[in-house]
Amino acid sequence: MLATISPLIVRGVIDNTLQELIDLRLWFTDGSEPLHLRMRGNCLRDIAGCRLEFTNCAAGSPPAAMPALIEELRGFAASGHFTAGDITFSRRVLEKDNRHGISNILYIEFFLNDTVRILMEFSAVSYELSLPQWEQSWEGDNLQSLMNMEALRAHVQANISQYRGPAMAGLGEDMPPCDWDYRLNKAEACMAIYPSIHEKYGPVPGGYLSAAFVMNRTHFLGQEAAEEEANMPPDPEVIDRDWEVVDFMEPYEKEVSAAMHHPLFEEASRMTAIVQEHIIKRQGEQLRQSTEGTAFLSLYASIVTHLLGTILLTGEQNYSHTLAAQRMEALCKRLSVLAQMLDVLPKECRPALQEAAESFMKNMRLFIATIPG
Repeated sequence: MLATISPLIVRGVIDNTLQELIDLRLWFTDGSEPLHLRMRGNCLRDIAGCRLEFTNCAAGSPPAAMPALIEELRGFAASGHFTAGDITFSRRVLEKDNRHGISNILYIEFFLNDTVRILMEFSAVSYELSLPQWEQSWEGDNLQSLMNMEALRAHVQANISQYRGPAMAGLGEDMPPCDWDYRLNKAEACMAIYPSIHEKYGPVPGGYLSAAFVMNRTHFLGQEAAEEEANMPPDPEVIDRDWEVVDFMEPYEKEVSAAMHHPLFEEASRMTAIVQEHIIKRQGEQLRQSTEGTAFLSLYASIVTHLLGTILLTGEQNYSHTLAAQRMEALCKRLSVLAQMLDVLPKECRPALQEAAESFMKNMRLFIATIPG
């Protein structure tokens, strides 16, 4: 879980004047007593050894009720369940205006029990910064950065281990599991958390390596290290491109890529494009948040994910024909239910989706016929 609480903060104090101790106080917009945290570690080198008192000039209005997370933070404040992340006043960001300049922001990151990442980013602040009471070495700063990355990696792995996406949520008596469900669930978990990691490290030179470490892509890091030892220059396509689900399927990238180009999965992809165009884009947030819309999208997501898992299953040598046939029959039943759910969607959605569902069902039946009896 990522919690961005910047608008709730009126002011704060970061005190790192004692080495290996970060004393953090945060005052909220509701006027309540400040949240007081004491964490082991140091700020990054720019404010290590200093006391920084800041006021958030862009604080929001007091909410009707503070989020439950704030009370949870208060409850854990005295028990030491917090781990420091990057705390710096020199986080470089691209300004979102016509100038496209680069500015520094105040960046405060810490973790609660590994599972919750609390992040604050302040671009409009007034502040008072003391002289450093001690000076951080470059070696010590590098070590602190590595420790912060390790804290973020632990957060990522904790959330991945708890994730239950369509591959797991859709399992039941009608859908017997296979190993690919668990592999795909892990890849989906990685894709769910990856955008927040890319946002942090994407703008940083060499940040794709930090992101790979945090996301535990050890195979990728090994490849990059081998290329560096061979004096090969970095590949711009590797550095600049966004990662896809296949990137998190090590060491099964080839199998997954082949399955995603299977004619039946391409049929599913065509229907996915129609769902994206007619429901997600055109119907807006209101439909996606409705009970009917949520149920439709959830069922469809489980169909696509379990179809991919079943195609991967049939690509194995000596796979269970019975298991594959059972899963495909379950998918046909679910697609029939999905077709019935079209009646609750807006009329303009129905013709294209109905046609796609019929074609999808026809091709699934043809695929079932290829599974040995």
